[in-house]
Amino acid sequence: MKRHCARSRQTTRAELAWSEQRWKIRSGGQPRETLRMGSRDLTSADLDLFGLLTEISELTDASEVPTLLAKLLDIYGLKSVAYLGAGISGRPQDGPYLAVTYSPEWVQHYKTARFVDIDPAIQVGLRRMLPIDWREFDRKNKKVRQLFGEASEFGLGRRGISLPIHGRHGERSLLSITSDAGERDWRRLRLEYMRDFQIVALHIHEAILRLAGGQPVKRASLSPRERECLLWIAEGKTFWETAMILSLSERTVRFYLESARHKLGAANTTHAVIKAGKANLLSNLP
Repeated sequence: MKRHCARSRQTTRAELAWSEQRWKIRSGGQPRETLRMGSRDLTSADLDLFGLLTEISELTDASEVPTLLAKLLDIYGLKSVAYLGAGISGRPQDGPYLAVTYSPEWVQHYKTARFVDIDPAIQVGLRRMLPIDWREFDRKNKKVRQLFGEASEFGLGRRGISLPIHGRHGERSLLSITSDAGERDWRRLRLEYMRDFQIVALHIHEAILRLAGGQPVKRASLSPRERECLLWIAEGKTFWETAMILSLSERTVRFYLESARHKLGAANTTHAVIKAGKANLLSNLP
């Protein structure tokens, strides 16, 4: 469950202040906490992310999505967030689903100028499997340079990342974020953004399918062993300790956890525990 994290490095005063600001926004001023899950401590940054994922899963109406996106601006210090969903079943007459924090003026100007035809965030991003930093886009085309120049004038950040989502029903979506961070800060923040927003993007997409696509998200079917392994990890046990409790080999425990992670569509074991808990899959074990 170990993973590389930019916060593991020695932090500067500015970084600590930014981390503290994010925590206060999410916690309402509550003191920081550190929990234990498996073999890794959960920092306040992890709790921050888990709280956000819970909030996304509890959305009850598609009209709440823009408000949630606006909240991301404060949590992560962004200039804009945009979600575009194409091919979402249940809304063929309505076309793509769009939720943005852009100003209405920029949305209208974007449509009038037909920037969608040359916007690399969409033309390239939707075909990608992995997140793409906007610095990778070819800006030799005059119209592309015009797009990014005018986007900045309308309040979008100078730097951006687009995160593609390829759904299991053939739908494709894109979550794009922008920032005005300086070059030095961007090298650090982009790693944090790519880590967090790959998970956030999946949860937002799942919520859109549930709320606007007319397509319920199926409840994962886990085996008793998969649920038991997740339960003990949720209780703070390591892989080895879980293996001892269940009289299994550590390799077998890892196999069950990986299988559960795949069924739940989770990014890692910690994420799988969170999703299983929200789906009430860790209770009423035989």
